[in-house]
Amino acid sequence: MKSRVGKDSWIRVKPIAHRGLHNETAGENSRSAYENAIKNGYPIEMDVQLTKDKVAVCFHDDNLKRVTGMDALIWDKTYDEIKNLQICGTSDTIMKFDEFLKFVDGRTPLLIEIKQQRDGKNSGIEKIVCDLLDGYKGEFAIQSFDPFIMMRVRKLRPNFLRGQLGG
Repeated sequence: MKSRVGKDSWIRVKPIAHRGLHNETAGENSRSAYENAIKNGYPIEMDVQLTKDKVAVCFHDDNLKRVTGMDALIWDKTYDEIKNLQICGTSDTIMKFDEFLKFVDGRTPLLIEIKQQRDGKNSGIEKIVCDLLDGYKGEFAIQSFDPFIMMRVRKLRPNFLRGQLGG
């Protein structure tokens, strides 16, 4: 099978900053971690989930506790309920995916993981993510551990570069 990804593509040859380039002053999946990755020349891997009110946000864990201190599932909270939570004790807060795309603005390639929300409440996340990416000018690829999410992405946007994660 022929690959759409060339042997010298960023996705094959460049180290990718997982959840941004984070440290004690730049929490994971935060504006500061993303800026650190960009300044240091790394593509960014990041995670997308939906809140209760179907807002796509940049966040990895199902539960908000480890990163923000709030013991709640992300899909049980509206964006308004979580928008001011601080990430890893920093001044950074949870970004909306559309804000993230505007912030990065093509300055580095993106590896976007659509998270599988175990309660099934992320129905429609693929369309939301794809619609937001339609106008994005930078390089990106979409990935997920959920083969059904990837199947729906393929049907929605067959031209988008995508990959199936396995564990």
